[in-house]
Amino acid sequence: MDFLGTGVTDGSPRAGTVETSRIRHPAPCRMEKSLRVIRSEKGTENRTGSKGMREKVNGVSTVKKEALQEQVYRKIKERIISCEMLPGSVVSEENLASEFGTSRTPIREALLRLQREHLIDIYPRQGTFVSPISLQDIYEIYQIRLLIEPRIARIASRRMDRGVLERFLQLFAALDMKTISFKEWFQYDRDLHDYIVECTHNRHLIEIYRVVMDQNQRMRILAGRLPKRIESTNEEHIAILKALLSQDEERIEQVMSAHILASRDAVLKLEGYIHE
Repeated sequence: MDFLGTGVTDGSPRAGTVETSRIRHPAPCRMEKSLRVIRSEKGTENRTGSKGMREKVNGVSTVKKEALQEQVYRKIKERIISCEMLPGSVVSEENLASEFGTSRTPIREALLRLQREHLIDIYPRQGTFVSPISLQDIYEIYQIRLLIEPRIARIASRRMDRGVLERFLQLFAALDMKTISFKEWFQYDRDLHDYIVECTHNRHLIEIYRVVMDQNQRMRILAGRLPKRIESTNEEHIAILKALLSQDEERIEQVMSAHILASRDAVLKLEGYIHE
């Protein structure tokens, strides 16, 4: 199978002959378990081993400390990428520690980790801020999406469960866009995009994609506030699903590219959130 059009084959079988022993992420192309649950389980795996579980630090197990740090990190990150903490807003270690009922140490460690992910900016003697969204960020993130996502959809289409695609199509076609909450609608959006990338069966590509989408999610949530944007996006999702069901790979790439470009154009219309 040609991988992303590079001429390099991934050596993997096509649909119906998947060697499940080689797939390390769970149930990539079925919906029996929520994709959100899968992400949560993968992110909280214990990698310390039995020795680590027996170690004590100041009377608290290493595992418990690591679990606390991970929980704090995930909570702050979710607030950032959901735009509960808006781009450019001030971040107070003291306030977060008080809110979470922790010392400032796990807060500080979480913020340093988020700084490495370009979601937090830390300026000595000035303060800590949620990273702003720049024009360069927008162009770079959407350039990456345009390079990989149409090919992701093409490859994934060969392994998708037709029943799952039909359920997604029924879901998006039946949504009442006048009454659905943005939060609920956006979760359906995330589930669809996650399902598509999971069906590549490529764990490295999945991780790369999620890093990109963590950055892109802030842009898309803000763009969702624009008039009629979620209605347009919903129609784009329906077109993507119809293309996937047709298994016309050229059409799949075309509609996915059009969807990404429409999303980029909407983000570029944002005012008050884009940092020059």
